[in-house]
Amino acid sequence: MSRFQATTNIFTGKTVLASYIIEQVCEVPEFGVGWFYCKFGNSDKSTLLAVLRGVIAQLVKANAQLYPHVLEAKNTTGDLKLISHKVGKDLLAECLQVLEKSCIIIDGLDECDKDVRREIISLFARLAKERNDAVPGSLRVLFVSTDEADIRKSLSKAVCINLKVSDNFSEMQDYARTWGKRIQDLHTLTDQKTEEIVREVMKRADGEQLSYISLWSSLK
Repeated sequence: MSRFQATTNIFTGKTVLASYIIEQVCEVPEFGVGWFYCKFGNSDKSTLLAVLRGVIAQLVKANAQLYPHVLEAKNTTGDLKLISHKVGKDLLAECLQVLEKSCIIIDGLDECDKDVRREIISLFARLAKERNDAVPGSLRVLFVSTDEADIRKSLSKAVCINLKVSDNFSEMQDYARTWGKRIQDLHTLTDQKTEEIVREVMKRADGEQLSYISLWSSLK
């Protein structure tokens, strides 16, 4: 999947901003970046295994030195597709050890079931602690989610920034227009049609409560 492909069909404020963050972090050469967009009701987008597959795939795609580790895991299990939670967790931990610095961004944590949220948070909290205890500053994890009580409780020791659409409306509008121009050039759309797309994106983003919750090296 193209680095920016997921942003062309985004209609929620938090995901637009998550995509912008991903885009910016990918420009920092010292970071290996993995990300995932969770989606409610889609079994391929709302499970721990789906998150593991997505994050590992992004890390490997951008970091060729990880290929041997993935091939070894495939040869060991005999599976062409990652189907084991244990193998996925072990492989992700191994990839993060190989990379000097890593950043993982997961959007839409609230779109997963509560038990899945708990699994995802538990895994990445453990990985963040292990990596940063070993090498301070080597792993950053950002969750982007609406403000849910169980998520807030699970991440009580993490840095949390709450935002409303009014806090970043102009940034979202600029971002939507930038992508609107790219879509216009790609599909030869009229200015009127492009502006309709931008307005629809902003309309669907309007009024949504956002919560940016990040796990940093201070997490214990």
